[in-house]
Amino acid sequence: MFASLKRLIGSAPAARDEGQILAAWAKSEGYKFKRVKDKTGGGYVVETDQGWRVEWGGSQRSYIAGQELRFRCDTGLPGDVQMVMLSRVLAQLLETEVFSSFTNAMQTQIDNSLPDEMRWLAMHPKVSLNATAVLAKRYVLLANAEAVAQSWLDAGMLQALEAAATTWWTDGLLLVLTVNRGMLTLRMPGQPLEVGQLHMVGQLFAKAASRLREVALAHG
Repeated sequence: MFASLKRLIGSAPAARDEGQILAAWAKSEGYKFKRVKDKTGGGYVVETDQGWRVEWGGSQRSYIAGQELRFRCDTGLPGDVQMVMLSRVLAQLLETEVFSSFTNAMQTQIDNSLPDEMRWLAMHPKVSLNATAVLAKRYVLLANAEAVAQSWLDAGMLQALEAAATTWWTDGLLLVLTVNRGMLTLRMPGQPLEVGQLHMVGQLFAKAASRLREVALAHG
């Protein structure tokens, strides 16, 4: 499974300690960096002063090989709000894998063992990104709460997303942004890391988290 994803992004790079890169980025931003241990070998955590955190460790998603980097924030949105944003190229690949899994197993319903965001590709309607031609062409946003999603996409958020789309968030970058159970999560491969990229991803995530908190207050 996920052979097409492997062709897109290649095999997972050889294991190396990414802690130094994360630590350097955290120090440059004034965040707290620490190592954590668990049964799977542990990883790293970066605590920010903006109410969100970064986790690096074993992948929690089958479509991300090796290590995974997660940016996470409690937005205050109702727990039943579900959103997923990703590149159109990645969405097509994941949709193909979902369909393949569905038909090969002769299932009569979507496999609940699949990650939430993969099931949402088949379940939730698309939210219009036509406010900017770049986003409409390159990305897909799906949600079960269109009013919340549209409120999130204010002028500032659209500008931040468009800036990412024209600089570092390329079609070849495996990155998925989700909202589920009130949590905003950004997932991407955990290797190789670069301080410059972490800075740009962190900026986008901070903007997305701040805007969703504003939306949560407005819809509360």
